[in-house]
Amino acid sequence: MSTMHIKPQLRLNLGDVNLFGNDAADLEQRELFFSYAVKRPELEDFLDPERPIQVIRAYKGEGKSALLRIAERNLTPIQNEELVISAIGPDHSPNIEGLDSDLWTREWKKSLLRLVANEIGSRLGAAFTDDAISLVEEAESNGFKQRSFVSAIVDRLKSKEVPMDRIRLPVADYQKLVTRYLNGRPLIWIVVDDIDQNFANTERWRIKLGSFFTACRQIVGVIPELRIRTAIRPNVWAIIKREFESLSHIEQYMHDLSWSQDQFRELLATRIKSYLIRTNQWSLVQSVIPYEKSAAELAIISMAFDAPMPWGGSDRTRSPHTVLWTLTAHRPRWLVELCKEAGKAAEKRGAKKIGFDDIKTQLSSFGRKRIEDTEAEFKSQCPQICELLGAFSRQPDIYSTDELLKTIHNRIIQAVHPTLTGHIGKPSDLDVAHFLFQIGFLSGRRDYGEHRGYDHVLYREQPGLLRSRTNIDDGLRWEINPIYREVLNLRPTLDKQHTKSGHR
Repeated sequence: MSTMHIKPQLRLNLGDVNLFGNDAADLEQRELFFSYAVKRPELEDFLDPERPIQVIRAYKGEGKSALLRIAERNLTPIQNEELVISAIGPDHSPNIEGLDSDLWTREWKKSLLRLVANEIGSRLGAAFTDDAISLVEEAESNGFKQRSFVSAIVDRLKSKEVPMDRIRLPVADYQKLVTRYLNGRPLIWIVVDDIDQNFANTERWRIKLGSFFTACRQIVGVIPELRIRTAIRPNVWAIIKREFESLSHIEQYMHDLSWSQDQFRELLATRIKSYLIRTNQWSLVQSVIPYEKSAAELAIISMAFDAPMPWGGSDRTRSPHTVLWTLTAHRPRWLVELCKEAGKAAEKRGAKKIGFDDIKTQLSSFGRKRIEDTEAEFKSQCPQICELLGAFSRQPDIYSTDELLKTIHNRIIQAVHPTLTGHIGKPSDLDVAHFLFQIGFLSGRRDYGEHRGYDHVLYREQPGLLRSRTNIDDGLRWEINPIYREVLNLRPTLDKQHTKSGHR
């Protein structure tokens, strides 16, 4: 595809930190975030009032907070006085030290229903029924609502000469109160983010999270007017599900979040377009943008990036979004981070667009940060994860299955002695290989022969690989994610061709 020629008046400040937006959706300014937010297909189910619970399952940086934020905004304009409550999980976690899961469940229910009671009470005007008055007073006492006119007058009438007092009746049972008040009324939506923030694989944490989901299921069962939307990381969910059999009932509400190349193209183009609009430059190029969606997105991306870029061999090229999709392991947060650093490099050398070399020069420091992220994210499953990744330093970037298992045995099993959650005793070579595939350090590689290219197979596409010896590799080889190539000083494999057995 030939690069579209843009009018010479257009000039992007490639080093501007606002060019690609914030890499954390929950920290971005509201209007700026929604100027480039990409609506996901999962949103339809999250907005469906017939679904009592919906949970997005995704790793850090894959868009959990963004999806919840978009869902919250789309729910807000709904008519019939429906209420949307946004909450951060740690802010409402019960303060319990014990390991009684039933107690944790009861306290989670009380905490969530207190949140509902406070929010309802804060929005009620004149309260005349006993339940409404209780909700208003509860909101006042917890700082969710300014004191009413009557409250202010009564409190000011207190004096030694005129002994006067008002007794606030405690809310003894939030469930009964909220159930009575909501009976027949419009829906209440609770959107809870960061429920697994700072998760550590301890018994207390497992009980804390497991009881949260149990509480959610019980609440929507007895209060049909409530809807709950939340998110969790896949590895955390796998850990707590092993301990709580009842969580199998939540699986039906789960959505696994992933990003295709086409979705990454839309994401990158939308962010660049938002910047052009904010800087009053969109009018300079709007007339030459193709009508067809994919072509328009490619044209917008080519305003900030050299297009196409060299990739996959000396004579091969790809669109910038494909290169970035691969180098950032399909995570939007990592995409934005890499684009920002590459933009600074391009601006420093006085370039008008970001080139592949600008991206490549950032891969060492970028890869170091990704190793730190990976260690923080998956240490709960394997405390020795940093040593597992480091064991591949100065090794090849592509392996047959036999070569991979041999490398793991010699450099990890015998040297590191790792432990894996869910495995009793010493894990096997295959267990470690499957774990590295699961966390995205490895991906399957299917070659189609000379000049015919190749595809990558991800864990979410074939989770059974490297688990059963009846179909251990499906004819694939195994490639370390390019994110880690520079920081681990991986040796490029000269033989890129693939045999049917998966062995070179």
